[in-house]
Amino acid sequence: MGGKHCLAGELWLDQQLLRTMENASSLKQKVSEIFDLLRDRVYRYLFRILGDPGEAEDLTQEGFLRLYICLHKGQVVKNVRAWIFRVAHNLAINQQKRNVPLDPVDPDVLDLNKDLSPNAEQKALAKEKHKRLQAYLVRLSVQERQCLELRAEGLCYREIAKVMGMHSPTVVSFLGRVIRNIVREIHD
Repeated sequence: MGGKHCLAGELWLDQQLLRTMENASSLKQKVSEIFDLLRDRVYRYLFRILGDPGEAEDLTQEGFLRLYICLHKGQVVKNVRAWIFRVAHNLAINQQKRNVPLDPVDPDVLDLNKDLSPNAEQKALAKEKHKRLQAYLVRLSVQERQCLELRAEGLCYREIAKVMGMHSPTVVSFLGRVIRNIVREIHD
């Protein structure tokens, strides 16, 4: 049921974005509404990539500024969500080139430490699974991690491929392998 709910949410978002692109009376209103719809998703993606809230906030704003400039020049953006994530992705890569490489994923960011287990044994098992997951996520390549994070933000394989500058089958292969390995890592 969760997959259907997620899909419905993504369809709603795409409809809102399309409606905004078609109906907003001014360019400023159009970009403001798109910003309201996508800001949190873009910020979360950039924060997970960069690990720095200030940099993530700056690059989020820079991405939407570039959208404004692009539209102001009269360029057509057919898929706003994929376009803004592509720009955010490229900004993050450029920022990483200026800074140090990616740090391991902070467990507090992913919020995987939630205690859902009622007894001590289940808590210990959950903690061990979490440690294995974190160890696996650290071993992912930058591309694999970014594909996974974009998928977590609700982008479809085609959109991820566009953002990452890859072919869709490559994204499917990356994510399939990563997900299979995560399941194996956690349940072994």
